[in-house]
Amino acid sequence: MTARGRALGILLGLAVLVAGWVGFVVRWSGPAGAGPGGRGFGVAGARTTGLGAFRGQLLIWAPGGLSDREVGLVRDSTRVAAISAVRTGLLPVASSRRRGYRVVPVEAMAVDPDAYADAAGRPGAKLVGMLDKGVVLSKTGAALRHLQRGGRLRLDGGRWLRVSGVVDDELLAGYEVALDREDGRRYGLRRADYLLVLPRGPLSGLEAAVRGLLKGRQVRFAVAGDRRFLRGDGSALPLGLVKARFGEFALPSLRHGGPDPNWKRRSLVTRQVPLLGRVTCHRLVVEDLTAAMADLQRRKLDQLVDAAEFRRRGGCWSQRLLRDRDGRLTRHAWGIAVAVGLAVNPAERSPAVDQRLVKAMAGHGFSWGGRLDRPADALFEWVGAGA
Repeated sequence: MTARGRALGILLGLAVLVAGWVGFVVRWSGPAGAGPGGRGFGVAGARTTGLGAFRGQLLIWAPGGLSDREVGLVRDSTRVAAISAVRTGLLPVASSRRRGYRVVPVEAMAVDPDAYADAAGRPGAKLVGMLDKGVVLSKTGAALRHLQRGGRLRLDGGRWLRVSGVVDDELLAGYEVALDREDGRRYGLRRADYLLVLPRGPLSGLEAAVRGLLKGRQVRFAVAGDRRFLRGDGSALPLGLVKARFGEFALPSLRHGGPDPNWKRRSLVTRQVPLLGRVTCHRLVVEDLTAAMADLQRRKLDQLVDAAEFRRRGGCWSQRLLRDRDGRLTRHAWGIAVAVGLAVNPAERSPAVDQRLVKAMAGHGFSWGGRLDRPADALFEWVGAGA
């Protein structure tokens, strides 16, 4: 075969791979009951594969992450047999978009390879050798980047990272990229987001000990099976799955600016929605939002939503909702979260969430923000099945 023929063969193979992935995303993540057979709110990659990873591990998480001092306090407890601190953040992957939008946000984790592999159990044994040689991509991350083992991940500023392996999303807890801890430090992944701990003795004893060690912190705990992925803030949809379903945009920088114009033109629509009026959000979510509000209207539950407050908060997609106070991207940036204006109970001095509203939104794929590890009572995010 000629060199040209071999090149065409490689391109054809990549096209088939990408087409297959796109088909998987469409099959499992459509709005308004677009899963197989037209039922449910499946999300691409949302079903874990049952690897049996992280058995016996306790996840420890607190809003804002954990300092090195706090990690040390937990590590040195007599109730802890082993520990892995997971540091997370965004990598500035280079964009091929137009000038001015040079960065694509990619969700990454940085870990000590041996400690994290031990926490993952037998399925994670291969991670040690991989992380010693480069970065590891999740299957979703590899599909988004069109990369495979041996490829190179290009970062903003002309830096490159070698891809040493591709593993199941579950092993990376839904993160797109995993780096060795020292490499992570060089790219700003320094603060521990959560801990994976193997208890010594009863689980309840460890939880009580951690609460005592981290006094004043709103500590949360989870074990494998409690959530789709064993990770901090695990009630939200991982960024990789958000991008696989709703598209990936470029930014001027990780800390500033909004999505590139091409993504906005392809993805955002403005529609008239019952109870809320004109709303701008992602075109794949607007039907679900419309159906949820229509359900409330049909059941004469209009009073549960305050349209004026909804508009005051910024609605679904608006420039001022794209980032939180710390400059981090919110799910509003993708137009898949709504800050619903909650009706105020005159007997209360603050808005109260009626569980009938929570149930109606969940029936159309929206998860209530009050259940997030960082609670937000007025917020609903589209997550798909299991909302």
